Amino acid sequence: MSREPSMPVDVTAVPRRCEVETFDGDGETLVYSAARDEASTLNRTATEIWLLCDGVRDVHAIAGALADRYGVDAAILLPDVASTCGVLAARGLVELGAGDRRPGTA
Repeated sequence: MSREPSMPVDVTAVPRRCEVETFDGDGETLVYSAARDEASTLNRTATEIWLLCDGVRDVHAIAGALADRYGVDAAILLPDVASTCGVLAARGLVELGAGDRRPGTA
């Protein structure tokens, strides 16, 4: 997934995957949104984050799950996880639920 502008995401936001079609191959995932008639290619890391967007875990917990998996400090991963969730939200691949405190929202 390329570095592109993302939506600001608070670490308490709870991302949930949207209804899409997926095609896996070569360590990447092609995600097609029929609602937006748009496809996105997710690299291995973005795919792992996207799969953890289950509507239960908040962004902080997603970073924690990845930190546990790879034996690193969650604080190191948190900015990148939040940024990736913001890109996924901007592409319509996740919806941000409870805890979403983007600027301009109540």
